Amino acid sequence: MLTVAEDLPGLIAKGRKRVDQEISNARTVGAFVVRFGQRDLTRRVGQLFGQDAPDRPSPVGATDDDRVGPPGPPTATPKPVPDPADSAVVEQVFAGYDTLSASQVVRRLESLEPDHLRAVHRYEASHRNRRTILNRTQQLLEADPPVGPTASTP
Repeated sequence: MLTVAEDLPGLIAKGRKRVDQEISNARTVGAFVVRFGQRDLTRRVGQLFGQDAPDRPSPVGATDDDRVGPPGPPTATPKPVPDPADSAVVEQVFAGYDTLSASQVVRRLESLEPDHLRAVHRYEASHRNRRTILNRTQQLLEADPPVGPTASTP
């Protein structure tokens, strides 16, 4: 009985330390599970809406009409193959283009010639595909019809 009274504070401290360690481990594992679950859920929701869907074979005899659920969004057009000439033009016009934000690029587009705008549009479409830049280049190209030998003459 005498030794129990002397050892009790040490045992309590040891027990607290062990419980604290277990709680710390549980928090670490819990945080990992939550992050993994979020990624998995994001992936599954993307698949549900037709984004980043893995290539899975359809069941034998299944057609598009046999799918369950609402139709997904229209499929995105594939990225065009990058053209090295476009890369050279873009780097000539915008030093460090790939490090620029879309807003930095858009501000500078109005000063470009139509050929350079087309090169920027093709380069962006085949690389980062930023809608802001693609839309603005398209607007500028439509506002400035081609002149000279590329213009269609009746």
